[in-house]
Amino acid sequence: MDAHELSAGWIVATWAGALVLLAWAVATAPWRGWLGDSERQHVWMGSVVMALALWAMKAGLTPGLSFHFLLATALTLMHGWQLALIGLAIVLSVLALMQPDHWPAWGLYLLAEGAVPVLFVTWLHGLVQRRLPHNYFVYFFVTVFAGSIVAFNLAGAARIGLLSLAGALTSADLAEEWLAFLPMMSFGEPFLNGIVMAVAVVYFPHWVSSFDDRLYLARRDPP
Repeated sequence: MDAHELSAGWIVATWAGALVLLAWAVATAPWRGWLGDSERQHVWMGSVVMALALWAMKAGLTPGLSFHFLLATALTLMHGWQLALIGLAIVLSVLALMQPDHWPAWGLYLLAEGAVPVLFVTWLHGLVQRRLPHNYFVYFFVTVFAGSIVAFNLAGAARIGLLSLAGALTSADLAEEWLAFLPMMSFGEPFLNGIVMAVAVVYFPHWVSSFDDRLYLARRDPP
């Protein structure tokens, strides 16, 4: 989360945008049902800890362009976009507490690697439910797997784009890092999210807010 080359204007703008989105998430989160369900709380906290472990592991060469798995798709599909975004904000805050000089980049990273993938997956899930058959395989291969790949690349593109617009990266750095790491890690992201979602759906479907087993697994009589 290097931000030493970000100007004060960019820091303020990204923090303001991130805080507005976070406030929206807090205001609209389904607290009434969530606060009364200790199991859901424990699952959410466990998901946040898992995401923290993944975000702490990164690969990259250029400061500001280190890549890591997001787990944003699984968080969103399991808990909804509001709790997913709040969880990722907590992850970024813990990482910044470990290295206080990273606080200026908190807003930029929450926008690029939190809001972008979380809101995209939310939109994609709604689109798939409206336009495609309610099928277990459609849910996994389109929403989970394809959604994870696109969300991961959108997050990377958003972060690189913001850093580039802010003048913190050169075109040479962008080309080298993008081609070396982002496409390669794009294949790991869907498998990671797929494993988490498969275990949750098979053994604990009530943990997954986006998956209704009565809808996706209902027996259909032949025509």
